[in-house]
Amino acid sequence: MKPSSRVRIVIVGAGMAGSKLANDLLQTSNTHYSITLIGEESQVGYNRIMLSSLLANDISDAEMPLVNTDKMRVGGVHIISGDPVIGMDLETKELRLASGQSVTYDQLVFATGSRAKMLPIEGASSPNVMGFRTWQDVDVMTALKGCQSVCVIGGGLLGLEAAVGLVKRGHKVTVFHRSNWLLNRQLDAESAQLLQNRLEEMGVQFQLGESPSAFLQSKTGLVTHVVCQSGEHMPVDLVVMAAGISPEVRLAKEAGIDVNQAIVVDEKMKTSHPDIFALGECCEFEQQTFGLVAPIWTQIKVLITVLSGEDGCFVIEPTPTKLKVSGVNLFSVGKIQPSQDDDCIFFKDVAANHYRKLVVNDGLLVGVILYGNVADGSWYFQLIQNKTNVSDMLELLVFGEAYCRPKVA
Repeated sequence: MKPSSRVRIVIVGAGMAGSKLANDLLQTSNTHYSITLIGEESQVGYNRIMLSSLLANDISDAEMPLVNTDKMRVGGVHIISGDPVIGMDLETKELRLASGQSVTYDQLVFATGSRAKMLPIEGASSPNVMGFRTWQDVDVMTALKGCQSVCVIGGGLLGLEAAVGLVKRGHKVTVFHRSNWLLNRQLDAESAQLLQNRLEEMGVQFQLGESPSAFLQSKTGLVTHVVCQSGEHMPVDLVVMAAGISPEVRLAKEAGIDVNQAIVVDEKMKTSHPDIFALGECCEFEQQTFGLVAPIWTQIKVLITVLSGEDGCFVIEPTPTKLKVSGVNLFSVGKIQPSQDDDCIFFKDVAANHYRKLVVNDGLLVGVILYGNVADGSWYFQLIQNKTNVSDMLELLVFGEAYCRPKVA
């Protein structure tokens, strides 16, 4: 097949989803496609999940790549970096890049990801208020000299990872979190308290149940103090917003493609416009958006199947949350806040800093929280996925797989 007759697939967004899609497409059907990958960042195809480890100095720059971009280029993938798409024409199937370059496509995939959500707090537009989403963000934080006072807004996964990384670099860090306990979407109050105790031992301070009222600025426009709800003025050198993400949908919305919270797709990852698809953090399926790797990797597999002309369907499934920050191990999946019809099984070993909570409904395991020892996480997740009846092992279920294996006669 001549190169000119290949299907021109253009992927807008060279983050984890876009670069993995380009890499996997190359490996499966490189004779059928002419693949172009376009990213606004200068770094392409790195593992965004590892940003916190890079910040904490636990890994080096050399350990950041998710895919081998050199091999991709040799294989024929045209990679454009540091040059975002600023406009598109659906009729001519043409993209306009910031550099003035034009790129045409036969099929287009939005993999534009998301941006850090900037809360509407007075003073939040200051230069020293930033998100934590990119390699460049890490570069800004690693450039901080001496012991700086840093305020992190958000006690979710990203906020805690940023806080630990900054503390390990010698900075004084205070985390503000609206909920009364950390990781409130993944943990209950008791396991969250264990986590908080551990992070406080490491040096992270917390202001729970509140967000800052305002940021006070100097004459130069930099934030100098955080105003707490109590009225206290807390000195600060840098503010890191980690209070959620906003799907990047501007380009799709301006082009007239259906957008709700994110770019709306069907089970084949198709948007409202022919030959245009979306996946990853920028897409929405059945009113749900996606921030974890597992469902996004599934979306990539489905889309590759669909692009090849075969039948593929994306289905939403429970996805476990795993957190590992400097020796803190957490595993959470499914329903963590039981209802009236659910049964709860608890295990807590204070000395070992070990906590387990299992939620069971009508003989089925429907939710799990593990703190400390998370070795049985995959087994519990399998029980949930397979809808295994656990009625006959309830007395030993909380102790894990080793105690619940059928005895060999």
